Amino acid sequence: YVGNKRVLEIGCGSGYGANYLATFASSVMAVDISPEGIAACRCKYNRENLVFRETDGLKLPFASSSFDVVISFQVIEHITPKNVLNYLSEIKRVLNEEGIFLVATPNSRIRLLPFEKPWNSEHMREYKAEDLKKLLSRVFNEVKVYGLCASDELQAIGYGRVKHSPWKTYHSPWQAYMVLPASRLLGKLMPSFLRNGLKKIRRGSSGIRKNNNVVPQDTFIHRYSLNDFYVEPTCPKYCLDLYGICRKV
Repeated sequence: YVGNKRVLEIGCGSGYGANYLATFASSVMAVDISPEGIAACRCKYNRENLVFRETDGLKLPFASSSFDVVISFQVIEHITPKNVLNYLSEIKRVLNEEGIFLVATPNSRIRLLPFEKPWNSEHMREYKAEDLKKLLSRVFNEVKVYGLCASDELQAIGYGRVKHSPWKTYHSPWQAYMVLPASRLLGKLMPSFLRNGLKKIRRGSSGIRKNNNVVPQDTFIHRYSLNDFYVEPTCPKYCLDLYGICRKV
């Protein structure tokens, strides 16, 4: 997609992706809203065809049809829903007529239970494949959504990292409004010696338990590689991430 192309990356973060893209692209303009992040990128990466710039993705300071490809990975979920069409329209504006937009975002189907809001406080909305395709199709004429999948072992690790307990998810709001006030009232009515005894028991059982299933980081990075991941055009429901591939015309 990016070979010998003029590329814009929106939300470049620490810059390693933009630096990699610059290996193949004719030029890469990498933007991010964080001034500290952009300053760090400029210090770390130095290529003639790579420029880092502090920019708000909702108001791109580039002329129309300036780029062949726009990439924005793990960004769209951070944008307030009322602003997301503006974000996509700006991307379409700066693309040339044959331009391509590549977007990646977590798959909410494996992260969120029905009616659950994103538990990552920085995520404004997370998307299922059908939701992402519907949204992108409001701006782009041709949209395909693929899924990022992995080997069985990595798929299980990825799924286990983000899955939530229905009990904790749905029980917590009820607990906050009903159970906790009642327990506080009961605590006030309880004799002090009994209340203090229960506090000691609770403190003694609150230690952190070792999770024997956690793979040490050094072992993890040597055990797995990019070869353990693949992009599936059929976009399975329980893929790890979603990839949108959009054409302007």
